[in-house]
Amino acid sequence: MKKTIFLFIFLFCLTNCAPKKDIAQNANFKYVDGNKKIEFEILTGNNYLKVNVPTLTKFKFQNIEPKNVTLAGRTIRALSFENNEIIVEMSPEKKDLENGNLVIRLTYKINKEFKKFVLNVPVKE
Repeated sequence: MKKTIFLFIFLFCLTNCAPKKDIAQNANFKYVDGNKKIEFEILTGNNYLKVNVPTLTKFKFQNIEPKNVTLAGRTIRALSFENNEIIVEMSPEKKDLENGNLVIRLTYKINKEFKKFVLNVPVKE
């Protein structure tokens, strides 16, 4: 009985307390919401990553505090936070790809509201 109540409360919180999804995906790796802007750049100059190759990338924020940002994705590692930028190393493995892409989920908080940005980064072998 306790497990059922716990499961119900968990599912209720999951569906009602989850951040609002403002999903943006495009080829130029930019997300704009009013005066808020997120830009993603692969520092090799390519528009794709390579399987099992560590690659430096950069997230640049405009009117978004990096301390209010959460990045989630497989095989990513934040290296530095400076001047509204986050430098991230990505080393995608083939088993972690979804339809040939490395999926990065970025959530940020503005005025007690959560926004979510999903970035699909192409990966080649």
